[in-house]
Amino acid sequence: MSKKTYLVIVAVVVLAVVLIAGIYVLRSHQKWEIGVKAGDEFTYKMTGCADVPEFDVAIPANYLDVNKTDYYRVKITNVEYPFVTYIETTQFKNGTSFSAEGTLNVENGANTNEGGFWGIFVTNLKVGSLSRPTVPEGITVNDTETRSYLDGDRQTIFLYASGTFYDTDDETLSRTYITYTYLHVDKEIGILVELKDIQMYNDPKIILTTTWELVDSNVLQVS
Repeated sequence: MSKKTYLVIVAVVVLAVVLIAGIYVLRSHQKWEIGVKAGDEFTYKMTGCADVPEFDVAIPANYLDVNKTDYYRVKITNVEYPFVTYIETTQFKNGTSFSAEGTLNVENGANTNEGGFWGIFVTNLKVGSLSRPTVPEGITVNDTETRSYLDGDRQTIFLYASGTFYDTDDETLSRTYITYTYLHVDKEIGILVELKDIQMYNDPKIILTTTWELVDSNVLQVS
């Protein structure tokens, strides 16, 4: 399993970063809160499903590698508002793994270093609040819901984004796809707990669905 494949898997839902981060606009500083802390760990199960309505249409090879992952883990190493530094590790089923360090600005969603994890938000966002406080063109919180865990019920926020993009693998740039991204984030901690990303290609027709599910943590008693 190559490092290139690892990077593709991490970026498979990069649309969410684009839609949530948007364009960074400086405004008067306000102190929001970060719920994660150094030592927190979050482990996700990643799965991919391809729906090919047309006969003999090839599925992108890199996409199939999503189902070759055993888990994707994020460990928080430092928190200094508005920055959260973490180490992300992708473990493959064949025994290989890759790790990278990153630093996320929770106010605007910008990532530095090699890491690509973006699923950390400021805490206690309300319906109508910007998901990234300093990005006025970013998406807002659509709804809240209660989820049941082993250690009790918890409030989550729901974010939704969609957009149309050109397939950069198509040299003619005539092929497009529509992406629908659904995010569920723990309201108190500000950590991603579930993601569903649907990419619908126009020609040939392919529907690629990627899901992330939080399956283990030393902070939340998920299972």
